[in-house]
Amino acid sequence: MRVVGGKYRGRKIKSMPKREDTKLLRPTTERVKESVFSILNNYLEDTRFLDLFAGTGAVGIEALSRGAEKVVFVESDRRFCKLIRENLKSLGIPPEKYEIICDDFTKALKKLGKRGMKFDFIYADPPYERGYYTRVVNMVKNLGLLDEDGLLILEEPKKNPFIPEDEEWLVEKRHYGTTIVSFLNFNPEGEE
Repeated sequence: MRVVGGKYRGRKIKSMPKREDTKLLRPTTERVKESVFSILNNYLEDTRFLDLFAGTGAVGIEALSRGAEKVVFVESDRRFCKLIRENLKSLGIPPEKYEIICDDFTKALKKLGKRGMKFDFIYADPPYERGYYTRVVNMVKNLGLLDEDGLLILEEPKKNPFIPEDEEWLVEKRHYGTTIVSFLNFNPEGEE
């Protein structure tokens, strides 16, 4: 796996050996990552980015490579938290640019909400089969984790796409093979 663009473009990111991660991880494909970041590229400078269900940290590292000010990685599996730390260290990314929360996503989101954290972008790539989409969307909205113009980006399966409670939240949907990426904003009209 490699960083697709920005400061660390072309640098390698470690993943778990295949025998260990086949049931644990479904990494974001290079095509999806490249497409999403080509959309976000001009808007990433000095932003706060949350990589939810971070896995190897590839999505958050891509955001840092393209100018994000700070990335918070949330991952529940301690082995992957260690791997994220190793990847960040191998790239020489300063510790003040990131935070790793090794906890269940619901506990992590509540902690971030209590701290009053707000993000410009939240990327969520939960395990497809677990049905976490509604919980993620509701928690992000109810805890006020997005800035007014912030986007929640959901990676989801084409065969069972997520339908938001309010269609107005949906800014855009992109299709990439068997994957759909939805971009949501909870303040579509710029309302206060």
